[in-house]
Amino acid sequence: MRLIIRITRTTISFTAPNTVIEGQTDFEQYSMKTGISVAANMRQALADCRLLQVHTSPTQNVQTMPSQYHPVFSQVRVYVDTLLLLIPAEEFDADAAPLLYHHVNTTCENDDVDTVQLPAANVVAAFAVGKDLRFVLTERFLHVEFLHLLGPVITEFSRFASGGFQEKMLCYFHDRRVDIFSFRKGRLRISTSFETSTTEDSAYYILNTWQQLGMRKTDVLCLSGNITGHEALLNMLKQFVRNIKHVNI
Repeated sequence: MRLIIRITRTTISFTAPNTVIEGQTDFEQYSMKTGISVAANMRQALADCRLLQVHTSPTQNVQTMPSQYHPVFSQVRVYVDTLLLLIPAEEFDADAAPLLYHHVNTTCENDDVDTVQLPAANVVAAFAVGKDLRFVLTERFLHVEFLHLLGPVITEFSRFASGGFQEKMLCYFHDRRVDIFSFRKGRLRISTSFETSTTEDSAYYILNTWQQLGMRKTDVLCLSGNITGHEALLNMLKQFVRNIKHVNI
């Protein structure tokens, strides 16, 4: 059985299939404690997680699995929200990717660098995974796969952006941040991220990026995610952008 773990800058959440009702899932979320590492938060969340305890059956046959691993969840998919580097697929070099990533993101020089291909977007996503976090999870679960939180978002938007003649720019809001992506003819044009504490900040970063890309009045600005001050932001953007769409991704 597979467990999904989602790690943001403020929360850790667990999702697993419900063993009683087919097609339903169980969900549990923990708030990050400040002052301690992500790995320490994860260790505490694993210890407190009722979902892991509920799915541990005393009749489960664990003879085929080493005793330190969870007896039910042998596969875990972990989505992390660390700094992201998108590399065009044709330019990707697996050996050079960690060096390139650490050169761009100097604050992650002590972390591992994982990569995952995003074929729909024709890019490879490189992202940091803390060594301590990896140790905590691989110590508890037999198979652990790390992915980036924005991977599914980029894949869906690249498919959406490929249709029609208008160019599209996506602004994805989450965790007091806006991530901006744009593609042209199947190639990545921009991938950037901004901290946004106010609606005015969001409008400024979006419009500045729109201008830098030379987007036309007929092009489409796509908004998605958890948008604080949605109506106020729309009013600011509509002064300069004609076509604005809300996209569910």
